[in-house]
Amino acid sequence: MGNELLTWVNSHRLVSIILASVAMLGLGLVVLVALMRPPVTAASIETAATTTSQASRTSVTKRSQPSVLKESASGPIYVDVKGAVKQPGLYRVTAAMRVADAIELAKGLLPQADQRQVNLAAKVVDQQVIYVPVKGEQLPAIAAPAAKSQPETATTAGGTPKTGSKTTGAKGKINLNTADVAALQKLAGVGQKKAEKIIAFRNEHGGFKSVAELKKVGGFGDKTLAKFQDQLTV
Repeated sequence: MGNELLTWVNSHRLVSIILASVAMLGLGLVVLVALMRPPVTAASIETAATTTSQASRTSVTKRSQPSVLKESASGPIYVDVKGAVKQPGLYRVTAAMRVADAIELAKGLLPQADQRQVNLAAKVVDQQVIYVPVKGEQLPAIAAPAAKSQPETATTAGGTPKTGSKTTGAKGKINLNTADVAALQKLAGVGQKKAEKIIAFRNEHGGFKSVAELKKVGGFGDKTLAKFQDQLTV
């Protein structure tokens, strides 16, 4: 067997030389590539990991930016729930909520509430006043405070917001159902505390049905009512 192999090599010497040269050349290239490759160190591994982490955080930030910008642009929405509800007050809502949701935040309607006058399906808007009347009450127009750059808005029983509602009625009379503390203090002898009592009574009882009901507020009697009779309305 060995003689035969030797005989074949001798007879094909040129081919053997070429094959040996190719093998050596390939081995040399492998060694050269290995020598030229930079060594893998702990520092290089840490750098690669840091780069990957930064790229990941950047991608997450870009995806989350639209929602953050949208939320900051819209801002919070507040509505003032008044009248025949269990807990009248100022509540924070979202643009997707309805009047029914705002009333639910106020712990629901009182037994004497006239739900027929309330549009529960109406969408809420910022600075909206949602007023729920009691049964048999003639619904007043409730003014909602507004920013200087925006028109004053109002709603009646959670209906469509109205524009231009005022705290004074006909001939400049002060409306007991819409006036704020500042407006009520325009009455002679009415200070901040008495004005707050009027508003508290209004919120608790779902508004004044007549000017005469002012006597039910502590500190107001027949003489005071007679003095203010021509200055007030509901």
